[in-house]
Amino acid sequence: VLNERFKKMGYTVTAQLVNAANYGVPQKRERVVFVGSRAGLTITLPSGEYSQKGGLFHRPWRTLEDAFEGLVDKNPEFLPISPNRKKYFNILKSGQNWRDLPTHMIKEALGGAYDSSGGKVGFFRRLAWDKPCPTVPTSPIQKSTALCHPAELRPLSVREYARVQQFPDSWKFAGSTAKKYEQIGNAVPVGLGYVIGTTVMNYIENLREAQSA
Repeated sequence: VLNERFKKMGYTVTAQLVNAANYGVPQKRERVVFVGSRAGLTITLPSGEYSQKGGLFHRPWRTLEDAFEGLVDKNPEFLPISPNRKKYFNILKSGQNWRDLPTHMIKEALGGAYDSSGGKVGFFRRLAWDKPCPTVPTSPIQKSTALCHPAELRPLSVREYARVQQFPDSWKFAGSTAKKYEQIGNAVPVGLGYVIGTTVMNYIENLREAQSA
């Protein structure tokens, strides 16, 4: 149905499921990207120069440690983790989550979610230095979207959040701390946005060259 509507509007549209980590973003963030053309172009994004383990033609995914390289954040701005949840995070080590809690504490930690379906992948996550960050949500302190710092008993700070999304350190965010997290979490990672933009530009330039030949 959606494709038919695009067609009636005069657009040729491609849809791709992409992972931002494949484009050098230190974050595993999967999104469907729609690119439309009214010139009849079928525009597809490149596969990316990065892969999970790297190889002959790819570099390995960038990690949280890569994201924080050179960061100076002396007074980190963040929303506090509730005391009730802190006791669980205090047990967990870098790279662990609720599955690594003592067995007798898991049901208590998950509460009503214990009996729900699904993988519960967002519960009580302590991030790992040597892996990309999971998708940054609009809040890092909700029960099902927790993003705890690998070494400190707090969520990622606003500036660390911005680093994961590849914003320059000079970029200013307005509003409350909660609103800053929301703005950053809803944004397109800079690296992915750059790939989308340059891909569209290259198609347009190639079309112009073909038309003028």
